[in-house]
Amino acid sequence: MSFIVFISLGGNLGNTLEIFKNSYLEIEKKIGRITAFSKIYQTAAWGKTDQPDFLNQVISLETDLNPEKIMSELLDIELFFGRRRDVIWGPRILDLDILFVENQIISSENLDIPHPQIANRRFVLIPMAEIAPNFLHPVLQQTMQDLLEQTTDLQSVRVMD
Repeated sequence: MSFIVFISLGGNLGNTLEIFKNSYLEIEKKIGRITAFSKIYQTAAWGKTDQPDFLNQVISLETDLNPEKIMSELLDIELFFGRRRDVIWGPRILDLDILFVENQIISSENLDIPHPQIANRRFVLIPMAEIAPNFLHPVLQQTMQDLLEQTTDLQSVRVMD
């Protein structure tokens, strides 16, 4: 049985556009076929603001893997590209987060799906609303477009030139 999964990509170290492009190949090799790409957005750093702007994107893909295996593969892909977890919300070469696995709700020690901060992050809501505006958040019971219109996050998010 295959699932539709939404994943966010972020990064602010190195050649992020090239890293994203190369990560698509790894994602398709290890997890599943990418079915949609949002535009790439430039975003002011969130949480820890004394660092370079981030590039952010959301993709959707089809996979047969369970959520725990998807997360394991994403962590391996981050490591493959040199991700280090030294500082919370600090600079990173590649950050891959599961946003949704269809309408599943999972809360475990290692995994929270949907991602708990979606409604508070314009850099996720804007690309999500771009590729799936009517996707219903299974916990909040609101569409991505509605959540975007209601978010209190005023962070600068703009399409890459």
